[in-house]
Amino acid sequence: MPPFSGLLQVAESGNARALSIDGQHWEIQFRFNARAEENIPGQPDAEKRYTLVASVNPTGLDRQPLHAFLDTEAVALAIDRLYTLISKSSLPFPSIDRFEYWLLDQTEQKPLALLHSCIGADEMGSPSLRPMWMAMPAAQLPIEEIATDQVDYVPPVNCRVERLITERAGQNPRAAWFDRAETTTTEFPPCLIREDWEQEEHYQLCQQYIRRLAPRLLMLHGLTREDRQRLEQACRENAADVERFHSLYPEIIDQKLLMALRVEARIRHDAGPAAC
Repeated sequence: MPPFSGLLQVAESGNARALSIDGQHWEIQFRFNARAEENIPGQPDAEKRYTLVASVNPTGLDRQPLHAFLDTEAVALAIDRLYTLISKSSLPFPSIDRFEYWLLDQTEQKPLALLHSCIGADEMGSPSLRPMWMAMPAAQLPIEEIATDQVDYVPPVNCRVERLITERAGQNPRAAWFDRAETTTTEFPPCLIREDWEQEEHYQLCQQYIRRLAPRLLMLHGLTREDRQRLEQACRENAADVERFHSLYPEIIDQKLLMALRVEARIRHDAGPAAC
């Protein structure tokens, strides 16, 4: 983040890790110790550098060609161990990020939009963090416009919501860290951006963005029953995303609705691109 595009599932074992955004497709990466002359300025420390060694999809395991400096036996053992682990694991994994970095509302200095999260307090000092929120690009998250009589060009909903957040943060935006495990008095927007807007147009823009992002927002842990229910209802126009991400939903309120959307997604997929 930003932009928020879902919850990353991470499985680690020794010098290897497996990453997935949808629980169906995984990248297995191996951590290696690069020689001093291989270090690249500006890149992470050598002991934290990873390389892709295998991928996992619904059809099985696909091993990648390995660099010459890797220990093939150690990599093969790590791949097999992680493949077995993720094959037997129950998803989603617990959400363990407890420290959150929020852009603040200029007027009230309350959480406006989530910028970053991390597991340990030692990660909060990253110099790359800036008090700037970004929406998912329209190319990745196309959002249908509300029909109007306007003939002039109008930027995508994503861009306009991003502009609203930027303006509400003010000319000198501020952000703050919160420990969600200990903070109980602060109000945090359940869908990661504030939804209370004075102008109806701004409110509707925000709701359009949230509704389109709903299949991904349902991956969030800790949503109230009411918020989860309204997000499930918002998924009706995006059945394909529900089919992709459903295995990472920690809770489902309307099982019948989501099953119907998954069936719809499969039928459209089998019918070809014209039906999607």
